Amino acid sequence: MSRDRLIAMAARVGGRTGVSRIIDWWNGDRGAVILAYHEISPARLESQLDRLSRSYRFVSLTELDERLARGESGSGMAAVTFDDGYGPTIEAAAELARLRGWPMSFYLPTRYLDTGEPYWYQELDALIEAGLGRRLVVDGLDLRLSDPDAAARAKAFLTARFKSLSTYEEVEELLRQARLALCGDQSRPARLAFAPPISWSRVRELSAHAEISFETHSVHHLALSRLSEPALRRELENSRARIEAETGRPSLHFCYPYGEPDDIGELGARAARSLFRTATTMVRGRCRPGLDRALLPRVPLYEKDDELTAELKVALAA
Repeated sequence: MSRDRLIAMAARVGGRTGVSRIIDWWNGDRGAVILAYHEISPARLESQLDRLSRSYRFVSLTELDERLARGESGSGMAAVTFDDGYGPTIEAAAELARLRGWPMSFYLPTRYLDTGEPYWYQELDALIEAGLGRRLVVDGLDLRLSDPDAAARAKAFLTARFKSLSTYEEVEELLRQARLALCGDQSRPARLAFAPPISWSRVRELSAHAEISFETHSVHHLALSRLSEPALRRELENSRARIEAETGRPSLHFCYPYGEPDDIGELGARAARSLFRTATTMVRGRCRPGLDRALLPRVPLYEKDDELTAELKVALAA
């Protein structure tokens, strides 16, 4: 059984007995937490944050960074972050931020906003779902989508393959092969639906609110560990410059695409360290004084997590 399923089961007991509060109190002096969101519904987001606000004061990434830099404890503090620039999620979260005065940071991959084209993983999910029962021939491999289990295995294999690519041209070529195999055409099927990105005009408008900040998430959302140092720095510098030009505010914080150690690499961490005040990962944990601020852990929360599960996941972050 997965760790998340165990936490969800424990949350049903913890919500009745108060055990999550006890764990959170025990963990409290071990540092602040950074929450990591991607797509999530407005109702689920509000219920999770309402619950967490009983135990945590929500602070900006900059305030959290300043405390860590001074060697001060972030006990009882949480920063709220969102990856990938999904328009509906940002709009709902930004409204909540303004109404409640809760600081929130949104990491933007700038090509997504510039073009409106979906990420490969959005399209891959839709292609595999539409192609269930068919054959998927890509990269010289014959992958069968004969049933949901086979489709899941094919998706896992292709996810690893996409994350290994070092240019967006390679990403596009692999997508064209998948479209041709499953849809009979290399063009993106018009019937596939995707969450749209936030528009630059809305980014400019929302930037006027002190609770809201837009930060850097690279240009093409490629794994930094696959890039040469010059290409890597272009991804970070060009994305940051684009965001700063639109918002009129400095972008001080970065989020690594995919966020696991194998996706970041030594060069990625070094570049982030030289260009930003903080950089966040998808490694679970708490933020304590002395921690490398270019490799800050987060606690990911998802649509499937009810408020009790979210509370326990945060409490158990070590």
